[in-house]
Amino acid sequence: MMRNAGIAGSFIPRANIVKCASRLGAEIVNVRLSAESPQDVLCAIRQLVRDHKVLFFRDQTHLDEVQHERLVTVLAKLGQQPPLGRPPAPSPITEIGSDDHWSTNITSHVDPGLSVLRSLAIAPGRRETAWSNMRAAYLDLPLPLRKLADELWAVHNDDSPETGDSKAVGANTTVSDHPVVRIHPETGERVLALGNFGGRFVGLQRDTGQKLFDMLQSYIIAPENAVRWSWRVGDVAIWDNRAAQHYPIDDKQRGLFLDNCSRELSPRAKCRRSGQRGNAPKPQAARAA
Repeated sequence: MMRNAGIAGSFIPRANIVKCASRLGAEIVNVRLSAESPQDVLCAIRQLVRDHKVLFFRDQTHLDEVQHERLVTVLAKLGQQPPLGRPPAPSPITEIGSDDHWSTNITSHVDPGLSVLRSLAIAPGRRETAWSNMRAAYLDLPLPLRKLADELWAVHNDDSPETGDSKAVGANTTVSDHPVVRIHPETGERVLALGNFGGRFVGLQRDTGQKLFDMLQSYIIAPENAVRWSWRVGDVAIWDNRAAQHYPIDDKQRGLFLDNCSRELSPRAKCRRSGQRGNAPKPQAARAA
């Protein structure tokens, strides 16, 4: 970590890296984001994302939609070296998100391992969102709860994360099961990856699953495990979506829940059509925490 920090510090001065919270988050000052920035600077940004989980940049109003997309494409390509002996990932598909019900109008691009948000307009009373350290949340779990989480599989479908039970899911809806505890492909660390799936677990009734989800989520969103960001027009946030979970500050911002939990499914994840559940295998042994 110290060696990597030194490499990043060679291209982005340490004085320009302002830590925002104890467990994650840093604001990078005096840096103008651009796809035309020197590759060493962009590589340093990728490294700092891994080290701090989420980075914030103020006053990036020079970015338009085209420049934003080019920046994300370049950052994605820089991150395609195969980690931990794995083969390279396919080229990411970048999408521009625009949802009229969002209180804060933000353009979002997501590729496996990287999320980038840019603020375009701020509505009154809708200025803050937060990120939490998924690795720290896992380590904070009491040992019995950690062992339980290691065996849990969550259920996602491609309709709505708030869908109640499987009867409400369409016949052609793709449903996937994935382990709640995942292995970060670059660091090899276990992380608690709940995301936004509404408390559905393989083998548990919905009400039981919701109670368990709320308990695990309380460790993710604990104040000591989070960093809050007060948005201004032109702000950009870049984070490792395999290590940090993005979520709203309060219920009024639920439409701003942008965490992409289906982002880079483990090879152990099982995709199926609704009504075609098989017996989910137990997660394979993970690396030691």
